This record gives sequence, structure tokens and C-alpha cells, in this order.
Amino acid sequence: MSEEVWLTCLTHALTTETEEIMGLLLGDIQNTSDGSAIALIWGASPQPRSDRRKDRVETNPEQLAAASAQAEISF
Repeated sequence: MSEEVWLTCLTHALTTETEEIMGLLLGDIQNTSDGSAIALIWGASPQPRSDRRKDRVETNPEQLAAASAQAEISF
């Protein structure tokens, strides 16, 4: 995970102290010769909450579609 991705996640996490947050990590899976896998994270897409209840973390389909489009363009 790059420093930029980590800072994006940290900044998003610090936007609230009392509510959960959510987002998508964008990246690739690299299989190694020993049979394990490594996640190579190259992007983050913080998702704003569409439900303001403290025990819910939901996003709307348009935001997910935009994040998916970002992943396709960056890939």
C-alpha cells in the first residue's frame, strides 16, 4: 500500500469519531511462487455514508459505480 493510499484511508477514518466509515481499496492480486498471494493496493475510494444512523454504513449505487469506473480507468 502506498503512502498516498494509507493517508487517504487515515484521513477518511478521522472524519468521525463516533460513526463507522467505508471505502473501497483498489488493486491487484499477485500470486507468488510459493502459492501465497500478495495484494498490491494502488488506490482508495472513500465512500460517503448514505445512511446517517450510527449502526449503519451504506453507500448508494452511483458511488459504487463511480469507484468501479475509477478502477477500470486506472487498471
